[in-house]
Amino acid sequence: MVYHFGMESGPAAGRKEKKVKGSDVHALIRQAITGGRFAPGQRLSERELAGQYGVSRTPVREAFRHLIQEGLVVYKPNSGYRIIPLSEDLAQHILAVRETLEGLAARLAARRDPEGTAKAMAQTLPGARQAYREGHLAELVTANQSFHQALVERSGNPVLETLYHTLQGYIGLMMSVSLSWHRRPEETFREHEGILQALKSGDPDAAERAIRKHVRSAYAGVLRNVRQYLSRGIQEERFKGQGTTRNGD
Repeated sequence: MVYHFGMESGPAAGRKEKKVKGSDVHALIRQAITGGRFAPGQRLSERELAGQYGVSRTPVREAFRHLIQEGLVVYKPNSGYRIIPLSEDLAQHILAVRETLEGLAARLAARRDPEGTAKAMAQTLPGARQAYREGHLAELVTANQSFHQALVERSGNPVLETLYHTLQGYIGLMMSVSLSWHRRPEETFREHEGILQALKSGDPDAAERAIRKHVRSAYAGVLRNVRQYLSRGIQEERFKGQGTTRNGD
């Protein structure tokens, strides 16, 4: 199955959502960004999003303010609000920090509760596979985030967990980029199984190696799409995907 940015119905597609509370708008837009429903560099319209969620422009503007603080949205006079543009340098910086944090989390979890950690992480896999089969990129990203979040939560280190949480927006955006490549979801599933086996062994070194290798593979997937994205010069448009095909389930 081939994924691409904007393949799902979402705010940018103009579908009328159920009216929501103004206080929920930030979370909804953030989820749309990290779930691949917007392309990096894409312009965000206050008017369209307000109409989409059935709210005034005020909560949308407030959501943008929070998203700017999180680093997911940028604002330029005469240009407006846009999803943060991607670059190879930004991807490298984000994934370098992610690899360090998750590597430490895997080491700590393997010492603290290897079986419990593996079990908690494994519970996210059926949802990920179902999202992949059905072609739902946003749900696939969410399940993938849950897999990694379960690892961090089982590390037993609250400071590590807090630091990781601050990166969740960036990580979700990077995941949506990586998983939009048609081969990456299946590769991810195989790598996840390898991580679980390493954790179950109770070997901190093996667990750390497995998660670091996985993050580096994700980084390669991000670079693949970022380079394609930049080479096409479409930072103001959605990725032009190849449509949805089935490679077999």
